[in-house]
Amino acid sequence: GASHPEELVARAAALGYAALALTDECSLSGVVRAHLAARDTGLKLLIGSDFLLEDGLRVVLLAPNRRAYGQISHLITQARRRAAKGSYHLDRDLLAEVPLEECLALWVPAPGALSEEDGRWLQGCFPERLWIAVELLLRGNDRRWLASLQALGATLGLPLVASGGVRMHAPERRPLLDTLTAIRLGRTLETLGFAAAPNNEQHLRQRTRLAKLYPPQLLAESVRIAQRCEFSLAELRYEYPHELVPAGHTA
Repeated sequence: GASHPEELVARAAALGYAALALTDECSLSGVVRAHLAARDTGLKLLIGSDFLLEDGLRVVLLAPNRRAYGQISHLITQARRRAAKGSYHLDRDLLAEVPLEECLALWVPAPGALSEEDGRWLQGCFPERLWIAVELLLRGNDRRWLASLQALGATLGLPLVASGGVRMHAPERRPLLDTLTAIRLGRTLETLGFAAAPNNEQHLRQRTRLAKLYPPQLLAESVRIAQRCEFSLAELRYEYPHELVPAGHTA
């Protein structure tokens, strides 16, 4: 993304958001700075991580409690250990293997790759804890895309939830977003093509604007998910390890 955690938190608070989910990709690197900023503004912060599987399946995991936070941390560790430094490797076997029974999951389907099979597999991994994330970013086919996701949700019995697909706190960061994309892909801005953001919509938008784009039940579902997430970094404390000393002696 093209914004710091503090900027995202400050912008969300200024827009009157009830909560904000910060989900770095296979990482929790931004949550401490976001937590400190949210503590000062009173914004509720949801902690989680975004994962792209080797087969293209994308899942966002959120931590409703401390145990779920530990499970997400464990998954990140396992995925990172399987790849070279700076990258990660996550496939379906690992996602199914690591205990994630406390986590909430948002499935983010890729345009043109809707699959009932993928949805049913994820339902098996996250029973009663899975949503279909709907990103409406004014790409020209929002109505058709929403209708496809609604039909898929009805077929699978999965609820839909509004998701922002946010990569920047304000639209003015669009040039930086494209520059970061070019650096990541090792290309020039002139040759970025369709890899560049097609518009400025991937920012924190005003609530009145969101209300015009998303059905009200999808926005309400985002609030319900936020209400289920009670975990805060304030719960974490250093836990002194158990001392191994001979019987009858102190450390």
